[in-house]
Amino acid sequence: MKSKTPSLLPLAALALAAIPAQAALISIAPGNVTASTEIPGFNRIDDHLVDGSGLTAGQHTTVVEPNMWLSAGNGFGGIDADPFVIFDLGAVYTINSFHVWNYNEAPPLLVNRGVNGVTVEYGETTGLGSTVPGISSFAIADGLATYAGEEFSSFTPFDARYIKFDINTNHGDGNTFYGLSEVQFDGELTVVPEPTTGALAGLSLLALAFRRRR
Repeated sequence: MKSKTPSLLPLAALALAAIPAQAALISIAPGNVTASTEIPGFNRIDDHLVDGSGLTAGQHTTVVEPNMWLSAGNGFGGIDADPFVIFDLGAVYTINSFHVWNYNEAPPLLVNRGVNGVTVEYGETTGLGSTVPGISSFAIADGLATYAGEEFSSFTPFDARYIKFDINTNHGDGNTFYGLSEVQFDGELTVVPEPTTGALAGLSLLALAFRRRR
């Protein structure tokens, strides 16, 4: 005899839809980071910015290769006239915060190659079109193996697939290098909107019918 108990699948589907997505560290695939230039002849490429290399328990090493990105510079590939880094998250996410570990090469004198003046742009397409307000610079690294980086979370969360660090200045390096160690974005994948009032009412009626038929 077939059971007369209503299927719980519609209830479960609606209940799952009502659960908001949880914020988490966004994994960026290799090849989805594009830098304006990279210093030739060294293993200081843009993929190192998101692969976790050199990062242990939130602290970044001072060992440059293969753990950091560095642009071309005077005498090493030529001056980068328009330095930038673009991150492709692979899908549209709501960004709640991000963490930057600036260029952390020791001895400490070399940390001045790190990014200083910067504009953070974003968009759901490569055209970008929006800027995160209130962020105009990244703090200089300390050149220690215990370097913990810098957290940014005071902005209003925004939706983006592409995020660009448009770099304006470094921290005083005369050879015009620009570098970063690691970048992490925290957020949740944008999903189908939560159920409407009508859908929630339907869920309540289904639950009531289930209880009565039991």
